[in-house]
Amino acid sequence: MKRLTLILTALLISTFMLVACSDDKDEVKESDNNVVNEENNDGKDNEDAEKDDDSKDNDDSGKSTSEITTEDQLDLKLGDTGKFDTTLGTYEMTVTSAKIIDSELDGNEPYNYGFILLDITIKNTSNHDLDAEDLMVSMEVTDNLDGSGHIDSSGAFESVQELEGTIKPGEELSGQFITDIYDSDEYYFRKKEGNVAGGSSNQVIWTIPADEAK
Repeated sequence: MKRLTLILTALLISTFMLVACSDDKDEVKESDNNVVNEENNDGKDNEDAEKDDDSKDNDDSGKSTSEITTEDQLDLKLGDTGKFDTTLGTYEMTVTSAKIIDSELDGNEPYNYGFILLDITIKNTSNHDLDAEDLMVSMEVTDNLDGSGHIDSSGAFESVQELEGTIKPGEELSGQFITDIYDSDEYYFRKKEGNVAGGSSNQVIWTIPADEAK
């Protein structure tokens, strides 16, 4: 009887130990699985973060403005061609002639000394269409490079051929620019300083002596 009791006790202890070992193995396995899952999740999170960063970089590069690489041309004369590198596109502009008008024109009286009328040709060197009015709105004439200038007023004159319309890649468009001027020995036709300072264009300046614009 005592021997049977010992055997039963031993069996119970063995069963208890087997159950305990099984539970420990399950806990270890579950712990290992958690570690692996955490590592996988960390790797996935890192990959997702890298993809998000790449996506942001691509978005930023798409929104960034074009780098202006064409040098400034500050000493052009009548008949010279200037090259513009702007955020709108690239193009060439030639000022073929200039004329000072010191009287009324088409019923318009000058506010100051008179008007200066420029004959201009624009060539589109971009690979997309350009709007001539968008290009001309940033041009001005001044008699003082350190001061402000006067913008185009060709739309107010019936006899002046306004530069307007679409210029296809490789095509040219000719027209005129007219604005009010003060009495001076020399005038400058240029891109507005604000556009150049803002990084949207290189600077191009034509110097026009008054005695060459008669």
